[in-house]
Amino acid sequence: MILADSPSPASFLIDFGLAQQFRSPTTYIHTRYSSHCPVVGTLPFTSIVGQQGGTQSRRDDLESLAYTIIYSARGELPWTGCRNPRTVLQKKLGIPIKVLCQGLPTPFCDFITHVRSLEFDEMPDYRRLHSVLLLCLETVTDQCIKAPPSVCVPVSAKRTPVVSDRV
Repeated sequence: MILADSPSPASFLIDFGLAQQFRSPTTYIHTRYSSHCPVVGTLPFTSIVGQQGGTQSRRDDLESLAYTIIYSARGELPWTGCRNPRTVLQKKLGIPIKVLCQGLPTPFCDFITHVRSLEFDEMPDYRRLHSVLLLCLETVTDQCIKAPPSVCVPVSAKRTPVVSDRV
């Protein structure tokens, strides 16, 4: 979606069709990991762990977001033409991050490196990831970007940031 009244075009990517809770709403205990889950999502954008049959968590959502950004910027992923799930997985596992991010601002490598370093139940450093994306935008536009206040939601251990007033 592009907002016509915003100072610059903004895209919002929202898909709750496959959403599930990653922790109990009453106890805040994280879901358990299993290595025997069905693959969920569109193959080219599915995380490595998700494609291997692992329970998906926040890190996997962010890895899928990274693939979406790469695809949006370049029009393809290194495995775009592959139909065989094993071939896609091998390409995801084998491609160096610098090659995967080729053509994107250099800081984007940090985004993927951070996301792939996360443990199953580890909370992503959302401030860091947000800063990396802003830095990438500054690199592309060659101007300082200030995030709207609604995007700078404080992150606590009990909740994941959600931007609701811009949707």
